[in-house]
Amino acid sequence: MKTLKIVTLFALLIFATNAMALDQEGGGRIIVGSPTGEFGDAVDNLGIGLELNYGLRPMSALSVGIGINAMMYGSETREYELPLVEDFELNTHNNLAGFFLYTQWRPLMGIVQPYVEARVGINYLWTESKLQDEDWWDDDEVGRETNYDDFAAFWSGGGGLLVRIKEGDVAENSPGVFLDFKVTCMQGAEAEYLTEGDITIVDNAPVFNVSQSTTDMTTFGLGVILTF
Repeated sequence: MKTLKIVTLFALLIFATNAMALDQEGGGRIIVGSPTGEFGDAVDNLGIGLELNYGLRPMSALSVGIGINAMMYGSETREYELPLVEDFELNTHNNLAGFFLYTQWRPLMGIVQPYVEARVGINYLWTESKLQDEDWWDDDEVGRETNYDDFAAFWSGGGGLLVRIKEGDVAENSPGVFLDFKVTCMQGAEAEYLTEGDITIVDNAPVFNVSQSTTDMTTFGLGVILTF
């Protein structure tokens, strides 16, 4: 076991030392998520969010890296009148955020570069409520509460197109710029979560109608990738 730890540490040191010598890439995109399967049966609307990634290219056609994303897949607003104070709004948002490792293969190096991609990671699903006054000019937050949350592992596969709009120049330290069109199909593990309308107030106390299912989703992304 001690030998395995030493070998692992040595490998990590070699990777860290050589990482800057590898070609790198990073980017971001707007994502739209469409829940599918049991998750789609429970969630009627699309999720909207953002995604970021950073990777290394040990080969010109191969990228490996990490990424994060976050989206809101539901929201609702309720108005309340409280005695002796301003009127208030209770805003509830259903959210999903993920961290993942990915590998991407793109064999063509022309202006248009199709690719396939695989991911593995973990998602965090949570529902949060914020109590705010109704004055549009200050939007004061009175209170915030995470009502329900859970984690779910996932794996996904997909693909897309990179369209080069600017070629990189190493001598001028100028990155290459690509438009990125991506579709991924995520197979998510089972989780407990809330959707729109799942919180009701009974005798001034919240009652949660919790859903439980797998968390599958198809995601469409449009963004920009920089290569170095």
